[in-house]
Amino acid sequence: MDEDEEEFHNNNQNGNTSTISAPPPTSAAATSTFIGEDDPFYMFRGDLTKKILLVDQELTTYTTLVQTTDTAVNTHAIKETKKQLKRHIKHAESTLADLETTVRVVERQREKFPHIHDGEMESRKEFVRESKSRINDSKMMMQSEEMKQKFLRDERALTERRRGVVGNNGNGRVTDLEQGNVSTSTNTNNNNNSNGVTNSAERSETMLMMQQQDDTLDDLDLAVTRVGYMAESIHEEIESQNKMLTDLGDDLADAEEQLGVVMGKLAKLLKTKSRCQIGLILILSLIVLVLFFLVLYT
Repeated sequence: MDEDEEEFHNNNQNGNTSTISAPPPTSAAATSTFIGEDDPFYMFRGDLTKKILLVDQELTTYTTLVQTTDTAVNTHAIKETKKQLKRHIKHAESTLADLETTVRVVERQREKFPHIHDGEMESRKEFVRESKSRINDSKMMMQSEEMKQKFLRDERALTERRRGVVGNNGNGRVTDLEQGNVSTSTNTNNNNNSNGVTNSAERSETMLMMQQQDDTLDDLDLAVTRVGYMAESIHEEIESQNKMLTDLGDDLADAEEQLGVVMGKLAKLLKTKSRCQIGLILILSLIVLVLFFLVLYT
């Protein structure tokens, strides 16, 4: 087990999430029968271990940033960190899908992999299950109710601060004539404060919904970017295949031209231009050769 995998297992044991255990220990002879550097499962497993560690690190950075800063003010840093976290999760999910494919292939064609015994197979399945659970836990923590409530509280606090600034500015312009209606002003202010609290909550929820919509648009942007990369790859592949088809067409044209020359010379030799007769002669000649070898070697 390399250093990344040891760190991965240590992090699992120290955290609250499920631990992804290593395959059960076996003897050196048994290990050499099913573990090899060219085994795709172990190649993808090492890659997945590193990517899940990156997810854990980025998730810690994101949660710390949300919990220790004002999310209503520090929006850019939080948005970039969340985008990076989503990117790491996508990469981990992609590698996990490849890992699951290797397990399914071995499971469906057990006769082709006799060196992978049932215990090793179960260990691989368990690693896949726990890796999937680890990634899902990270996604749930990123979108947890605690995070949403923190965003909502910060938005409400920002709205209250803005209202306080506006209120202070307004109180500074009160004239002596306005001070005569103290009771009426107090009642009006109380009503305004009540309405202001309601409006503040609504504005905070609206801002939170707008942030969620921004996150959805970011996800859509990532998906469109991936589709663009796929389209470029498909375009390059089509161009390559078109070139191959063009070369094949040229080769076929050359072969047809050479075949025409051979047929013409053969027609001269046999004093006939009938393709049917030439073809019949060639077939009969081939049959004679086959019969000759049969008689010779039987």
